[in-house]
Amino acid sequence: MNRTWDDIETHYLHLTEIGWKHDRFIELIKHIKRSGLTKRLFATTSLDKLVISIYKEIDFHREALHISFDRDKLLWHFDYYAVPNKPPEFTRTYTAEKGIEKLDNFIKMVRW
Repeated sequence: MNRTWDDIETHYLHLTEIGWKHDRFIELIKHIKRSGLTKRLFATTSLDKLVISIYKEIDFHREALHISFDRDKLLWHFDYYAVPNKPPEFTRTYTAEKGIEKLDNFIKMVRW
């Protein structure tokens, strides 16, 4: 089920308020909203994972970027699933400071 970007931001704000420390996700969502990407990207959440796609009806394993953040190690983890029933085409781990930059780079790379 897709969620609005405002709803996703509220979701991570709520989780942060109850101690889950999702400040990095909140920064990422605010960047997506400021950049105008919300006009062409759709998203949903799965616990503490953000799934982004160019399709309104998101298929978790078809042109979908799964983003998670390890709060203990302070690392972003990106997995891009291009086609169903295949392993991720793209898997990367980045430092906390590189999340927004690497998301922007990914968007350009896949021409979303």
